[in-house]
Amino acid sequence: MNTWIFQGNPKVFDIDTYIKNHKYIWWSLRQEHFLDKIELDDEVFLWRSDGNNRGTGGILAKARVISLPEERTNDETAQNYWYTDEWENPYLAVKLEVLQVRLEDGFISRLSLLEHPVLKELLILRLRQQTNYLLSKEHAIELQDLWSANNHSTLLRSHSWEVIGEEIAIKELDKSTFLHHGTGIPKEVRRFFSAMDMKRGERREIVLEYKQRVYHARLEMDKHSSPRSRLLWKADFSDTIRNLFPHSYSHFLNKNDELLSEVTKLRFEKVSSSSSTYLVEFLSSIDSEVLIEDLESEEIELYEPRAEGTLVTYYGRRYERDPINRKRAIEFHGLSCKVCGFNFEEVYGERGKDFIEVHHIKPLSTLEKERVIHPERDLVPVCANCHRMIHRKKDDVLTVKELRSLIKKCNM
Repeated sequence: MNTWIFQGNPKVFDIDTYIKNHKYIWWSLRQEHFLDKIELDDEVFLWRSDGNNRGTGGILAKARVISLPEERTNDETAQNYWYTDEWENPYLAVKLEVLQVRLEDGFISRLSLLEHPVLKELLILRLRQQTNYLLSKEHAIELQDLWSANNHSTLLRSHSWEVIGEEIAIKELDKSTFLHHGTGIPKEVRRFFSAMDMKRGERREIVLEYKQRVYHARLEMDKHSSPRSRLLWKADFSDTIRNLFPHSYSHFLNKNDELLSEVTKLRFEKVSSSSSTYLVEFLSSIDSEVLIEDLESEEIELYEPRAEGTLVTYYGRRYERDPINRKRAIEFHGLSCKVCGFNFEEVYGERGKDFIEVHHIKPLSTLEKERVIHPERDLVPVCANCHRMIHRKKDDVLTVKELRSLIKKCNM
């Protein structure tokens, strides 16, 4: 296995958002003399150059190669992230699976590498113009160790799983979840389920709670010499999944190997660090065109053209209305209000499907300048009524927790 550094320039491409929003990405292979060196499962560290901000460059993600180089043309997935029309030109590229993203915590800066006793000799620090760099074995081992030592990341991706922070994990529903009463748990995800210390053949009972109904499940390690970990549930939870998504169940039952056009995910949230109970929710992909229509309707109703007043107001609204941020937040948190639990589809049927407003949880007074937004932790879905109450007094914007407490107090 080889270890690489692939570089991108933030002056021409929005690298941060592209990596953050996509599990699978394409990266150009500009140094074509490496064409025969790229192998499946090669390790890739993704590097953002300084761009126009001196001292901001460095390694912000780790990925692995999942396809050999091929020519790409008109990559519409990446189109929205280009600041130029370069996406239209054919180019040689490899497909990557993004495993870990560290835009802030755990980010390895170029300046810190210049001080490293071994990695200060990395070619990218001396010859900055290339896109692809093949690391020596010595540099690969040192960089792997440094990346592990800096493991403060809040976002981890492994196969069909995402883990964000200590409390939330998301699993894409696949053939196993529909047909085999469970799913595999990659080694990197075991920590979320407090299963790091499980031994071969060991089983642990856990509880899945969906819409206030309890489903019993278990974690287990098989008896192989290198044991695999699995999450298995009983027939009642399998029936719930199949009844909610009959088309997907039929798709896998008929041995159809084609990818589903709409990916459904299962979200796990820990009740507490010491509890074996997980609140679960099903998340579906959101149609981007529908999302933009909702945003335009909201714009007409609430934000008629007028002076913004302050940059603070502008940034706060912009973060809440940005389609990419909003889509990611909804697909992560779901479509129920985080304050009162209201769900538009449950009340209004098809007309309310995929609709919810999104609120930026940081006080607007802190947003005096543009900053990187993490939709999974900075944005939450709220119903229209709760959103208005949060913002009703501009000098006393409530938190989600404060409004939830207010509702509880008024209903006592």
